[in-house]
Amino acid sequence: MGIEKIKEKILEDANLEAKKIIEEANKEKEEIINKAKEEAEKRKEAILKRGEKEAELTYNRIIAEAKLQARREILEVKERVIEKAIQKLREDLNKYPEEPEYMDKLLKLIKEGAISLGGGEILVNLNKRDFEMLEEEKLWKIEKEVEQITKKVTVLKKGEIVDIIGGCILETKDKTKLLDNSLEAIFERNLPIIRVKVTEKLF
Repeated sequence: MGIEKIKEKILEDANLEAKKIIEEANKEKEEIINKAKEEAEKRKEAILKRGEKEAELTYNRIIAEAKLQARREILEVKERVIEKAIQKLREDLNKYPEEPEYMDKLLKLIKEGAISLGGGEILVNLNKRDFEMLEEEKLWKIEKEVEQITKKVTVLKKGEIVDIIGGCILETKDKTKLLDNSLEAIFERNLPIIRVKVTEKLF
């Protein structure tokens, strides 16, 4: 084989080797690019998922806060309506002594109070209007009814004129026991029940 042939053979082999190396390099490059693309895609998906999760969390938080705020505002409105209704009841309470059935209610409160105090000598404190209107005979009748229940001799006497809307404040003669059966005191004692009933009626 001549020198030229040897040179051609070397060049041919070199070209083949070079092509092979280039092909492998290109293949490796594609693999690297593909892997990089896959990794980038994975990262992109992870970022998107994280973004979606964060967006969902933000959305849920905003909705929860809005619902809480709405609930708070509704409760505030309801409370204002309830307070307005209770205030109206208080205003009506001031007018109650003018109603025809009021005197019967007053006598009932005196009787119930005297029974609660256990009978005996009891002073009946009233506002000026009731003090002047209440007849002694009606107190005598209540005395008998209280005695029948308490089994104790009972004497009811008008006490002092007090600043109340209506009803009565009873106290034993020795001042050791007192029962506030004024209309406003009864109203305040029953306010939790009144609130419940007003709420049920309104809502």
